[in-house]
Amino acid sequence: MHCAVRRLVLVIAVSSGVLTGCGMGSKPGSPTRAATATTTIGVAVSGAFGTPPKVTVPASAAPVTLSRQVIDQGTGRVVAKGDTLIVNYLGQTWAAKNGKVHVFDSSFAHGAPTAFVIGGGKVIPGWDKTLVGERLGSRLVLTVPPTDGYGTGGQSSAGISGTDTLVFVVDLIAAYKPNASAPGSVVKNLPVGSLPRITNVAGRKPEILSTVGVRAPTEPVSTLVVAGSGASIDAARMLVLQFVQTDLATGTKTQATWGQGPQTVPGKNILKIADKLTGQRIGSRVIVLLPATAATPATSTQPAQPAVSPQVLVIDVVGQF
Repeated sequence: MHCAVRRLVLVIAVSSGVLTGCGMGSKPGSPTRAATATTTIGVAVSGAFGTPPKVTVPASAAPVTLSRQVIDQGTGRVVAKGDTLIVNYLGQTWAAKNGKVHVFDSSFAHGAPTAFVIGGGKVIPGWDKTLVGERLGSRLVLTVPPTDGYGTGGQSSAGISGTDTLVFVVDLIAAYKPNASAPGSVVKNLPVGSLPRITNVAGRKPEILSTVGVRAPTEPVSTLVVAGSGASIDAARMLVLQFVQTDLATGTKTQATWGQGPQTVPGKNILKIADKLTGQRIGSRVIVLLPATAATPATSTQPAQPAVSPQVLVIDVVGQF
């Protein structure tokens, strides 16, 4: 989890253990513009949008106020409070550590962008205050004093003291509204009796109305109910999902992302339980029947998991990155 995140984003878990996280989304076209710039407070940044930046801070004292500066202006839509925002970022302390530049975290080094809800306290205040209102496709430089970062306690695990001002370079890649949904075409002639009854209007939040008569499966079973028209779903990428989850036996809703913000999940994990998404496109919706799972004890790397009864999922694939 990147160091700008102060509290975990909503975590959704389903019985199979693979659906876990941190209108359609908007994203810039193809930002490949080269950028070499120096901000008004003397921070120099080299590198193109989407590529690892090199940051050089001046020898002057660290600023004590929050600042942002767009060094490469994007042309996408404006980021709004409550969006699930997809970004690449690099963070370093203004002051060197042991005579060396201290980069404490970087999504570029991790090999993938990160996602979080912006403007709702899921990240440090400096990000909530500066990223809302900016355009997708932009590269920004932020200077974040302790009051808008980790406070006087700092973040010792990242080598951040309670007096460190932080410098971030942030690329705004894509954003998804809290109620983003699958806007494809409804599949006709679906099987009758073997599926739960749902509302299935493309582009609108689905509801699971009844699970009466639906048999519990012995392995995950998926059915395509909306065929998307976006880019082909890529198992090697992260998928941006909305879903509602219901207990099969009782019809009681157990979890949902709608209204809270989409979740991001590795595509290969989703295709394990929703094979009917293989070969489909962004904007697709599937119903997934999940079998019961037994309780598992804690291990050195995983906490204990309780037994879970059979579940129903309705999943909308609203994006990928």
